[in-house]
Amino acid sequence: MTAGADFAERVTTLPGLPRANGVLRLVHPEEGELRLAYETLELPADDDQRLVVHIPADDASAAALDRLTGRRSGALRAVSG
Repeated sequence: MTAGADFAERVTTLPGLPRANGVLRLVHPEEGELRLAYETLELPADDDQRLVVHIPADDASAAALDRLTGRRSGALRAVSG
């Protein structure tokens, strides 16, 4: 099935649908505002699974997250998976 450009534009701008990417702003009680960039990836499964990845959106947020987790700034981080 294909859709015309007008339909595709209306669907992508429907209110209430989660955006695929952007910046999430949170206020932490100790560190203040944290800005996290996020990207949503649709997984090719039959059950509509999504993978949402969050990373610091700026240096201040990265430093605040490092302080919260006790990591040295700029240190390599293990990712298990």
